[in-house]
Amino acid sequence: MRLIIIFCIATLTACTATPPAWVIPGEEIMSNDGEWTLRWQTDPKELPLNAPFVVEAEIRRVDGTALPEGLLLEVDAAMPEHRHGMNRLPRMVALGDGLFRAEGMLFHMEGRWELYFDVTEEELTERSQTEVFLE
Repeated sequence: MRLIIIFCIATLTACTATPPAWVIPGEEIMSNDGEWTLRWQTDPKELPLNAPFVVEAEIRRVDGTALPEGLLLEVDAAMPEHRHGMNRLPRMVALGDGLFRAEGMLFHMEGRWELYFDVTEEELTERSQTEVFLE
């Protein structure tokens, strides 16, 4: 009986294990369907006008389960009020373990930008977005 109780406690503890600690200390957002949590930051921290910058992002499953092989992330941005996006496509680099780097981002105008993060697992893509203001 004692062995069964120890086994049950060990099993419950394993099921409630905390997800791995975040590597990126940036802003945290959740995907629109609630499957993914994403942290992101820019380099440099203060966004330049009409000059390239980098977006670093880290993805975790909300339920804490392991990330699948072949997980993809695409980063893009748009200015909805002006009905246009960026003038260039960033180069995406997968760094492993849910870490990604979008190189060559460029905001060519001041104003409100929406930053989009599209996480793709197999054929399913789920978006996260946030606002960025450039003055």
